[in-house]
Amino acid sequence: MLRAGLILVILLGLGALGIAQLQVAPKISTLESDLSAANDARYSAEEAQRQAETAQRNAEEEAETLRGDLTDANDKLKGAMQFGAMQKARGDELDSELTSTKSELIEAQRDIQAWEGLGVTPQFVITMKDRLNDAHEEIAAITSEKEVLIRQLDQIKYELSRFVGPNQKVVMRDGIEGSILSVDTDWGFVVINVGEQDGVRENGELMVSRGGKLVGKVQISSVENDRSVANVLPGWLQADIKVGDEVLY
Repeated sequence: MLRAGLILVILLGLGALGIAQLQVAPKISTLESDLSAANDARYSAEEAQRQAETAQRNAEEEAETLRGDLTDANDKLKGAMQFGAMQKARGDELDSELTSTKSELIEAQRDIQAWEGLGVTPQFVITMKDRLNDAHEEIAAITSEKEVLIRQLDQIKYELSRFVGPNQKVVMRDGIEGSILSVDTDWGFVVINVGEQDGVRENGELMVSRGGKLVGKVQISSVENDRSVANVLPGWLQADIKVGDEVLY
């Protein structure tokens, strides 16, 4: 009797298990199908993302290339415009030179005709022109040498004045003339458009005038090749020094 009961219990358990299996099996199948669909969707989404990222990279690279091409094109255009402007300027210069040369040629032809009218041969004219050119070159060389000698003489005078004594005025080149470039009233100095090349020396003094009337006197404090800085001497001021006032030695 006990055995029959156990068998009945086992059979009932198996039946319940079978029923449960029948109920769960469709759910498992559905879940497996859903999982497969989800995986497919995920793979599709990942693939779409990869394609989108690739497309974005390609677009960025293409945009960068286009930017580089645009910059290069702009540089080439700018260079072409500058070259064109240079060529135009050179063309204008050549036109001017051509016009001048034609005028010189016409004038030379007239001169030759005039000389021939006086019985002078063209060869004589050429010889005279060559001698004139030589004379011009010789004058230029002498002038250049003279300027060097003047600068050397100015330097010698300046060096000698330093040894005479502290109260001795600095000697500068005669005839120095210039004008005031700027005025600093706060610090009492001016900038002048004459410098070492004009014979100006440190501690030298220049008179300042306006309209032929004395305005004041300045003393050079520093010298450059083509300009110098000078302190205004208060005891000599007759009026405020202004830009454009004349200076002379």
